[in-house]
Amino acid sequence: MNPVLAVLKKELKEALRDRRTLIMSIILPAVLVPALILGIFYFMDTTERNATKTGFTVAYSGSAQLEAFLVQAGVKVEKPVSVQDAVLSKKADVGLIEKVEGGTEVVTILKSYASGAKGDSAAAQLRALLEVYKQYRIGEYLRSKGLEEDVFSMVKVETASVGDPVSFVKYMIAYILSLMLLAIGFVGNVYLGTDVGAGEKERGTLEPLLATPANRLTLAVGKWLALSTLNFAATLITVTSFALTYTYALTHFSLGSPSLGHSVSVFEVWGSGIWAMVIGALLLAVSGAALQFMISMYSRNMREAQLYLGQLGMVVLPFVFIIMPSLTNATAIPNWGYYIPIINASVVVYNVITGNVVSSLVWVALAMDVVVALLLAVLISKFMDRESVILRS
Repeated sequence: MNPVLAVLKKELKEALRDRRTLIMSIILPAVLVPALILGIFYFMDTTERNATKTGFTVAYSGSAQLEAFLVQAGVKVEKPVSVQDAVLSKKADVGLIEKVEGGTEVVTILKSYASGAKGDSAAAQLRALLEVYKQYRIGEYLRSKGLEEDVFSMVKVETASVGDPVSFVKYMIAYILSLMLLAIGFVGNVYLGTDVGAGEKERGTLEPLLATPANRLTLAVGKWLALSTLNFAATLITVTSFALTYTYALTHFSLGSPSLGHSVSVFEVWGSGIWAMVIGALLLAVSGAALQFMISMYSRNMREAQLYLGQLGMVVLPFVFIIMPSLTNATAIPNWGYYIPIINASVVVYNVITGNVVSSLVWVALAMDVVVALLLAVLISKFMDRESVILRS
């Protein structure tokens, strides 16, 4: 058997027979991520439905006319000593204060920063009711002056959405997934990264391994490929589980895009995004695993390796800031993003899902990361030749 494949098989066998590895890398993402996402969407959707069904309570201070209008609209009105205190103590979902300043009625909606979903929903519904009340008062004034109310029909304002409603879901998925892929794919599984080098030192199995016929470059490449494989699998399971569940939630809960309903398939939303996600996970797994391996091999023990690897996420932050303007503005990430290692994985995924990909540049991104991988392979081989590093204790 090829020595590299023998080392790869040995590392994979050791990792997969460890229950902690299986639980943290495969079972937990596959079960916990969908449960967490669906639970959050279900809770928020239920909260919004209940708020609409049961109504809301307003702490009110103002005229009897506006109070009567709110009661007629089905709003529960309370008149506490202090409207602000009632809102802060959550005895009322929202507050409403009406004053007359300079002959003009000024109506203020009070909402606590900690009001939660119910308070936000109550404030939105109350704002819509006050628009109706404003039109009613203006109409009342016009009638008192002998004018017709149909003056309001002279200008009618409407809002309409254009384009494919599925694009909303695609944008949301691309936005979150591109950032999530950077964080998970590059940083990888800290436990696996810790064990591949520092774990061998701590268990005293590194010296016997170095005494085998396999040279150090073979050992390094085998360990690197094993870590890349495990990181790739773990990343792919996590992001796929997240993406499919999140897509389902956006298309089946009213908080996502109500116009889509249950008619939209998860795979209809994704389209060619699946292969883009696979490529993105692979690009990040290779480069991230190389850094993890070198850090782990340099560390004296597992505790030190965990400390260093825990900070690996900070390396991702500058790349996040680079692509953030495009993500927040829902525009295609510029073509130069394909040429930057690490960031190009997110660029590929984001642009493919949103339909803005340049196919030829996907191969450029892949080539750039292969070049980086080869450079890292050279560094690893140099790294393994240094006795002061691999036997550092």
